[in-house]
Amino acid sequence: MLGSVSVRVRFAPSPTGELHIGSVRTTLYNFFFARQNNGTLILRIEDTDQARFDPRALPSIYDGLRWIGIDWDEGPREGGPHGPYVQSERLGLYQEHARRLVELGAAYFCFCSPERLAQVRAAQRARGDPVTRYDRFCRRIDAMEAADRATRDAHVVRLKVPDEGTIGIDDLVHGHVEWPLASIDDQVLLKSDGFPTYQLAVVIDDHVMGITHVLRGDEWLPSTPKHLLVYRAFGWDVPPHGHLPSVLGTEGGKKLSKREGAAVVAVAEFREGGYLPEALVNYLALVGWAPGSEDEVFTIDELVRRWRIDQVQKGGGRWDPERLKWFNGVWIRRLSDDELLHRLDPFVPSEWDRAVVRAALPIIKERMETLTQAKELLGFLFTDDLPTDPTRLLPKKRTAPETRDAIARARAALAANGAFSKPAIQAALEGAAAQLGWKQGDVNMAVRLAVTGTNVGPPLYESIALLGRDRALARLSHAEAVLAGPDPARS
Repeated sequence: MLGSVSVRVRFAPSPTGELHIGSVRTTLYNFFFARQNNGTLILRIEDTDQARFDPRALPSIYDGLRWIGIDWDEGPREGGPHGPYVQSERLGLYQEHARRLVELGAAYFCFCSPERLAQVRAAQRARGDPVTRYDRFCRRIDAMEAADRATRDAHVVRLKVPDEGTIGIDDLVHGHVEWPLASIDDQVLLKSDGFPTYQLAVVIDDHVMGITHVLRGDEWLPSTPKHLLVYRAFGWDVPPHGHLPSVLGTEGGKKLSKREGAAVVAVAEFREGGYLPEALVNYLALVGWAPGSEDEVFTIDELVRRWRIDQVQKGGGRWDPERLKWFNGVWIRRLSDDELLHRLDPFVPSEWDRAVVRAALPIIKERMETLTQAKELLGFLFTDDLPTDPTRLLPKKRTAPETRDAIARARAALAANGAFSKPAIQAALEGAAAQLGWKQGDVNMAVRLAVTGTNVGPPLYESIALLGRDRALARLSHAEAVLAGPDPARS
């Protein structure tokens, strides 16, 4: 409850493609507002643009929002007292209200053909007009004549914008915003195929569904005066509006597009890329909202308690993939090892022994930014396909004979140790380095290349302990044999 008002907000995506990360941010803010006020969140599908309809979009919306952790109260599958919740199933409602607007003198029938409209735009461009707009030709037709023609001829219904004055709103984010009516086009409200445009459908649906607060992306702010005129024509109260800042692209200037270069922007791609929903929610909440403190790591429940509409910023927030990775690493380390093992299940081969993976988690957690990295970090534990090319076993600036001698000393030191724990392994390799007069890092690199086949990975001593004595010593022996051939530096 917000005072005496039972809060009702909505998320109303257009099903034109995969669920986009910018849409999720808008949904999150509606979710926070609804839950902190014990209100109702509605999912409404705005599919009036049938030319761009994508049948994959609705499953993407449901799957993506559920994965993120957002739940809602009314929607296409859930039902509710104001259904149907898909606009293409509500055409009769919009057509009835469009006719009513004509009767009220707030709209009119337009019979102009696409060819005439194209000619009007071309003439305006030729004159150097800053914008092209409808010339109001059909607005001058007598109302009775227009009504008679509408029974026979193809037509649209246009909004009749007053010639003079201003119209404005006290936006919850932007403050007072005002528009001169002379700058507003006579927007099409109902198309010739009987489908409404967004400008008509959104007002009708928000009113009849009892929406108390409209929180939507600020790309809709320029359309708001048209919506206000529709509210005014029907004599309906205008709910408070808050236009939320856009999620900007990586360059910081334009709204994040559905394909930002090579950047991932669809929710399904984040899921497949090894991101945690907790991290995505945490990061997205901060793109356009400041908590007023130094805190930055929040659970979704904490965000419901902390988020406030008056802390939402006017300017858009830049999308920062590296910052998201940082948050993902933080949330990976927050998981228990058992929970992390569960989350990793889709990202590591099914034949890998889960007990071995579980034992290795403490040594890879600190290095992980995404769940997909686990396969590479742990791969050395599940393969015996070791390097047979001696050049792959050489630390920088070391020859094959030198490296073979170092590996032999390391193997002997490890074999002599009774225990095979991290401290014992560390002591053995430190002893080998002292005997050789090598830097510890050079010895460790030679051993790492021999036992893991890579020059990067989890901490070395713990990795050797996980391999176990027999496998570790066997890999060192293999490396010695490979390096016993001709010195690649001299070949």
